[in-house]
Amino acid sequence: MPIWFLIAAAIALAVLGWNLYRRLGADRIEKFMTRRRPTARMVSRADFVDSGRHVPVALAVTDSTFFYENGDIQSTLDLQWVREIEYDTALTTGAAVAGGKVLRLRCYNQTFEFVLANDVVARWHMMMPPRRTAVPAVA
Repeated sequence: MPIWFLIAAAIALAVLGWNLYRRLGADRIEKFMTRRRPTARMVSRADFVDSGRHVPVALAVTDSTFFYENGDIQSTLDLQWVREIEYDTALTTGAAVAGGKVLRLRCYNQTFEFVLANDVVARWHMMMPPRRTAVPAVA
């Protein structure tokens, strides 16, 4: 009988530990945002969409670079290589986004998607206006 109590206590401890880890994760995103604010034109939270997973990240943009980072990811895109910027209500997979819009960046053959909250979409439009690469006419 005591073994069952030990197993139940271990499971409860694991659940509480996971919950604490998830709550502190939001604070880590805030640290990245605070670090980028002095040099960036725009900083906000978003979800990086990676193979169907939504990973919380801090987004920042300067005059020449787009940053997305969290405790596991620290990545940048040089804006000179971004060919298309668009805002949409659905992911490229066709899945609708509730409570926000998708910021989609295309760099040649690679697409990066970020789900932005509705309250920051207008500011991102001002900092990174939509643009498309001209498509050559077929002869």
